[in-house]
Amino acid sequence: MRKPSSHLLLILLFVSFFSCHKEEHLVDQKITSGVSLNLDLKSASASLLLNHVLDVKNAQGEVVQSYTDLANLPATIGLKAGTYDLEVYSTATPTPQFNFPTYGGKKNVTVTKDQTTEFSMEVTQANFGIAVAYSEDFKSSFTNYSVAISSPDGNLSYPVSEIRFGYFFSGPITITLTYTDANNAVQQQVKTLAADNPSISPGTALTVKFQTSKTGDVYEGYYEAASKKTGLELKSILGDIISTGFNSRSYGDLWDIYKKSDVRSDGTIWDMYSDNPNGSNPYDFTPGSNQCGNYSGEGDCYNREHSVPKSWFNDAAPMYSDMVHLVPTDGKVNSMRSNYPFGEVGTASQTSLNGCKLGGARSGLGYNGTVFEPIDAYKGDFARIYFYFVTRYDDRIAGWDNDVFSSNEYGLDQWVINMMLEWHTNDPVSAKEKTRNEFVEEFQNNRNPYVDHPEFVDRIWGQLKSKQMLKNGSVYEGMEITYSVN
Repeated sequence: MRKPSSHLLLILLFVSFFSCHKEEHLVDQKITSGVSLNLDLKSASASLLLNHVLDVKNAQGEVVQSYTDLANLPATIGLKAGTYDLEVYSTATPTPQFNFPTYGGKKNVTVTKDQTTEFSMEVTQANFGIAVAYSEDFKSSFTNYSVAISSPDGNLSYPVSEIRFGYFFSGPITITLTYTDANNAVQQQVKTLAADNPSISPGTALTVKFQTSKTGDVYEGYYEAASKKTGLELKSILGDIISTGFNSRSYGDLWDIYKKSDVRSDGTIWDMYSDNPNGSNPYDFTPGSNQCGNYSGEGDCYNREHSVPKSWFNDAAPMYSDMVHLVPTDGKVNSMRSNYPFGEVGTASQTSLNGCKLGGARSGLGYNGTVFEPIDAYKGDFARIYFYFVTRYDDRIAGWDNDVFSSNEYGLDQWVINMMLEWHTNDPVSAKEKTRNEFVEEFQNNRNPYVDHPEFVDRIWGQLKSKQMLKNGSVYEGMEITYSVN
């Protein structure tokens, strides 16, 4: 998720001075050099120029320069050679206000005689915005509705006419909706967002939308309880559905079910780490007879790949043998993948015969380590497996320490959500996945809901990708949470 920021360009140029005009010196110092200062604020919002200060601190942490008018900084300031911290921060009292984003940023710079130092300082939003909206069916069903939002730092009231973002500094957030129903009775609904919920992290813009329970699709049978549900409420209900009656099987039982669940039309094992959808496969496996065993290279045998690496959850049951995320793959490529997260590779260090890659994450992914990238034809398969996993095991994820899962209610770090949503969209559910889902039910008495109903993905995690416009006019990826009202 991109967060709103302004890039402030400061150009520091040492020049020799016999005398220098001081601007707001707070600590006395002997001036031995001058610094030419150019601060470009054209991209900054107007609110950044109000109630914000730029401090220059020396190596001892003493403020040697302080500027309260960021729009009219002097062209030259006097500094002696040394190391300094430049910090932008808000002086406003941290209480909720409408249309009042605050910012912060810090940069260390060394001033050296007869050298020019050029650098950029990123100033990012320090609080988060919340707006309230109502669906048309809600407006036609209820009257006298309003919302109050409370936080540890204070409260804001949103009358029906209020469409601005209110800005808060910390969670948890309590959202109280008051309305009059069709029977002229006053009703209330209270919702809480935990402090670690990503929708209220610094720099985000969240829209809370209310709709009636009449809105949404109606499902029958296995997914009946998911009817007309969205967001985290839908995720929670799906978690209950796929956990109820779950039959944990042994790890060894997987060999037999693979002979039915993961075979191509020619009877060979359907291995997503070796399959070539656009041509001949580099090798094929016969079910049963080519099970690993030992291997020295690709094509020797197939084994049981934990697409969510087992080391991430300490080999614990029932995750260890959950068929949804255990797929048959070539032993050598499985070993190459190791326990690296799925991702998108910049420069590959290893490439399998069908094009799976291992290497450093591409620039801009949001993760800087080594990742394993499956081919495009199966990225959606793995995305839907991960969405299943954080739905089925949402009560356990908080104890797993890695860069993929998150202890917040959405279950995945934001970089993973962004990537998996794209994989899910670009590689839709295939006949292969649908067939496999039938055998999952036969094997362990549950299903992957995101294969049966791919629209569930967008109704839960897709809300984290909606577009919002901030006060400064910039448009970026914000968030939206929808609540249903009976």
